[in-house]
Amino acid sequence: MSYEIEADRNQTFLFPPALDDWIPQDHPARFIASFVDTLDLQSLGFEVGHAPTGRPRFSARLLLSVICYCYFSRIRSLRGMEQACQENVALMWLTGFEKPDHNTLWRFWRDNRGPLRGLLRKSVQVAGDMGLLGMVLHAVDGTKIRAQASLKTGVYRKKLKDALELLDKSIREMEEGIEASVNTEIGSCRLPQELLDARTRKEMIEGSLEVLDEAQTNSLNPSEPDARIMKCSGVKTFGYNAQAVADGMIGIVVGTKVVSNETDTGLLATMIDSAVETVGAKPTQTLADKGYSAAQDLADAGKKGHEILVNLKRDVSPPGDEKPFHSSRFPFDAENDCCICPIGGILRFQHAYKDHGKPCRVYHCAGFKECPRRMECSKNKRGRSIKLGQNHQAVRNQIDKQKDPEAKSQLARRSVIVEPVFAIVKEILGFRKWSVQGIEGVQTQWALMCTTVNLRKLYTAWRANLLALA
Repeated sequence: MSYEIEADRNQTFLFPPALDDWIPQDHPARFIASFVDTLDLQSLGFEVGHAPTGRPRFSARLLLSVICYCYFSRIRSLRGMEQACQENVALMWLTGFEKPDHNTLWRFWRDNRGPLRGLLRKSVQVAGDMGLLGMVLHAVDGTKIRAQASLKTGVYRKKLKDALELLDKSIREMEEGIEASVNTEIGSCRLPQELLDARTRKEMIEGSLEVLDEAQTNSLNPSEPDARIMKCSGVKTFGYNAQAVADGMIGIVVGTKVVSNETDTGLLATMIDSAVETVGAKPTQTLADKGYSAAQDLADAGKKGHEILVNLKRDVSPPGDEKPFHSSRFPFDAENDCCICPIGGILRFQHAYKDHGKPCRVYHCAGFKECPRRMECSKNKRGRSIKLGQNHQAVRNQIDKQKDPEAKSQLARRSVIVEPVFAIVKEILGFRKWSVQGIEGVQTQWALMCTTVNLRKLYTAWRANLLALA
């Protein structure tokens, strides 16, 4: 006869159970413990050893194990970590029944942000030692993540200017009223005393405008001045641009950075340098999307000797036979200082000027009126002209490079190399909003998130006995 199994909460043990028996041998907590045990914490910059005075403190190894395992398990709040140390069996095993509170964990985070960022390099080194880094293809991309700052508490240039205009009008009216009648009395108001003085309010508004001018932005949140308004998960809000470089073999993250830029322009060479610094060597090729295709980006990467393949915008290089007389179809002949049109015509140098402070040269087709295909080429009655910026050759080199079918095949792999990193971070780990403030804080948290991505990949290899940690 079958029976239902009920919870027996009064059972006792003849012998106390061993803590080591409570979690399986392939549990992530054991992997995290092994990974942390391989680290030379002192060389990373963590403070180790006994405290000179006072009560004994928690070791850096113990607190680091807690943070790494909690990030691995989608726990990122310090109070959540404190609660997990008291209730989570795996963390009880990992800490040996020690229970650090959230203040202890916060002080450890505050004092070790630099060393915590250094964990990414260690995870990459472990992957490299086990042959899990290809170093053939790297891919770079970015994602926008919401900041702690709120739109409601932000200051905005347009609103400030509108308020300043109304305030100036109000001041003029009050001054005119005082001149007309010395005995004019101002009615009572429930606003704070400092706001009753219109000139004080004007100084406050002008001070806020100066802050916006210094930050070179039209919007700012005083509580988090590094954040900028950008589209995060389809919503315009204060956020940061989180960048990552991934290796093409199994997607190990080899470079990270967080910036306040709303776009990826100007970050290509910086991100490749970040990856080279982490790994210690250059990849055969680095892939990037259209956001990194500015001529200056391509030129900067080329000057540093980086091999790159970047998706170009349609207005820079139309695909196939689309727009046969597009400016990209006019190669530049440096020896003769001219451009050559698709049907063999010559465009000679006409004049030079500066576009937004950058030098440009204009080449003009003298035989435009006699050209049989002039109507296809340009509708300008003055004839066809080609404008070349100072970095035009970097763009041309990229266009020519992508004519190779092998290069196109490599570039097609960009999305499957780096975009899964963001999918893991946002969908699997559920990370869509920073839980810290300030550029240094989010730099540290992003490095930890990318380290967690690497640890998840290494854990899979470790569980399959493909990775051994001493």
